[in-house]
Amino acid sequence: MSSPFDLVSLADLKTWLDLASTDDDALLGRLITQVSRATLAFLDRGNILPSRIVETRDGRNDTEIVLRQWPVTSIAALTIDGIPIAPAPPLVAGGPHRSGYLLETAENAPPGHMQRLALRGRLLTAGVQNICVTYTAGYQVSAEPAVVPAVAPYEVLAQEPYGDWANDRGIVYANGTPLTAVVSAPGAGQYTIADGLYTFSATDAGAGVLLSYGYVPADLCFAAMDWIAELYNYRSRIGQQSKSLGGQETTSFIVKNVPDFVAAALQPYRRVILP
Repeated sequence: MSSPFDLVSLADLKTWLDLASTDDDALLGRLITQVSRATLAFLDRGNILPSRIVETRDGRNDTEIVLRQWPVTSIAALTIDGIPIAPAPPLVAGGPHRSGYLLETAENAPPGHMQRLALRGRLLTAGVQNICVTYTAGYQVSAEPAVVPAVAPYEVLAQEPYGDWANDRGIVYANGTPLTAVVSAPGAGQYTIADGLYTFSATDAGAGVLLSYGYVPADLCFAAMDWIAELYNYRSRIGQQSKSLGGQETTSFIVKNVPDFVAAALQPYRRVILP
């Protein structure tokens, strides 16, 4: 069974390895989960898909902190010493600077960067575990525009500009009214979803919609598949560092926890500081 943390699908991996038919599906599935978790550990990130995070921190009389997960898509709540803090209103030319919090803008394309949460008009007062931030973070495409076809099949495929579709984050009409996800037979204002393919009802033919979904950045997907391929082939040479072919040629093998070419691909996504 696949894990919600898997960075690669079994079908994509078999295509990458050119294994149209094999009896190793169970083994490959376990390798996908193992390497996916090892990748997240190497990156020092608990998850890269959109999820709700509650982060508790020590205050140090500063005006800003760097949030531990990224990219941050929204802040649900910020409290200091149990007191709720509202977002800062937009600045108006010539107007006063009103107090509140400000979130540094996320980059649209991966890998992105860790974002600052700054305060205007007050401090993150010193204390132990007195700062609590509830937010949503993870790689997500938000409000991708699409139009439901005017004729059957009433299907829309996610564009996936940065990597493979991973999970649904909701759909709204162009006017902001939300649609409801269902398991099958969608009616008016409903849709089904299967691996990035959205299916609507005939009632919504021609409607403009905005799709939001989590995705696995292509860099991480291909790095994971390279790493899995190395482990998969390692079965035939366990413990070997090199092999001589009739004394005429010697083949050396990679024997490292993380192959160099994989580490290089993962480095831009790695958390290198612990705020």
